[in-house]
Amino acid sequence: MFRMMRRGEKAVDVAEAEELLRSQDYGIVSVLGDNGYPYGVPVNYVYDGGKIYFHSTSAESHKLDAIRKHEKVSFTIVADSQVVPEKLETRYTSVIVFGRARVLASREESREAMRLLLTRLAPDKAKDTEKLYKAQEEKVVMVEISTEHISGKIGR
Repeated sequence: MFRMMRRGEKAVDVAEAEELLRSQDYGIVSVLGDNGYPYGVPVNYVYDGGKIYFHSTSAESHKLDAIRKHEKVSFTIVADSQVVPEKLETRYTSVIVFGRARVLASREESREAMRLLLTRLAPDKAKDTEKLYKAQEEKVVMVEISTEHISGKIGR
């Protein structure tokens, strides 16, 4: 179903790729956007239990409209990128996730996703999840990506 990595010697195992996902703060979620054009947008996220969670501060946005129309997405992170001009190469670590995204509909799911995100990105605010969620619940929309395939690569 998913292509094998062309440069298999640069692949990392799934456990290492998942650790990389847990260690980063933002990634690019790519969707099938308007008029069939791909649309990639950077988001803060948290990876937990095989799922990626991120938020949108508006119930109406390009990425949310696209997810509602077509659930298949990809999610990419790049870490430790460094161009080495004298060797005409780039050293990097990257992970690509393919999965299905959904807008979380229930308050309980959304609150838990927000708690996970706050715990990862703003640990001192996580204790106030309930208060923050109630204050923002009309504006903030939480999204979950269920992973179907993960590949990681190290270019050295």
